[in-house]
Amino acid sequence: VFTKARLVVQEMTDLLVLDLVDKGLVTNQMVLTVGYDIDNLKKSSLRKNYHGEITTDRYGRKIPKHAHGTTNLKSYTSSTKQIVEAVLKLYDNIVDPNLLVRRITVVANHVLPETDVKKETAFEQMDLFTDYAALEREKKRKERELRLQEAVLDIKARYGKNAVLKGTNLLEGATMRERNEQI
Repeated sequence: VFTKARLVVQEMTDLLVLDLVDKGLVTNQMVLTVGYDIDNLKKSSLRKNYHGEITTDRYGRKIPKHAHGTTNLKSYTSSTKQIVEAVLKLYDNIVDPNLLVRRITVVANHVLPETDVKKETAFEQMDLFTDYAALEREKKRKERELRLQEAVLDIKARYGKNAVLKGTNLLEGATMRERNEQI
C-alpha cells in the first residue's frame, strides 16, 4: 500500500509540474499532505502497530493524524526531475508505511511567473574550484527537459490526456489513466 500511494504521489506531482510548465509558472516550495484511512484504527492488526497521534474527523470518528510536510527547492524551477525527487523524498520521510492512505494532496507554494524570476540577475564570483563545464551541462539538461515538457503538453493538447504515458503509469496501483478520464 505504501508503494502504491508513493506511485500516486509521483503521478500527481508529475501532472502538477506539467501544469506549471503549461501556465509558465515556477515554484520553490512543495507541500505534501497524506490523510489516512479510518480502517487503520478499526483493524486490530493495524491498530496495535500504530503508536502515533489520533485525531477526530468531521464525523466524530477516530483516525490517525494526517502526515503533512513541506520541502524547499534550491531555486525557482519547473523541472520535473527536481520537484518529483523532492516530493518523493518528503513522502518517504513523513508517511507511515504501515497505514492505509485515503487522501493525497500535492501543492506548489510560492508560485511565480517564469518571466519574473528571470528578471532577477545573479552575480557570481568566479573561482578555481567550480566545475563550470558541469554547470553548463546542467543548464543544457534543464533546457532539454523544458523542451520535452512542452512537446508532451502539445501532444496531450492535440490527442488527449492519455496520449503520452510513462511506464510507471501502467504499473499496478497507478491511477493517472483513470484520473485523466474523469471530468
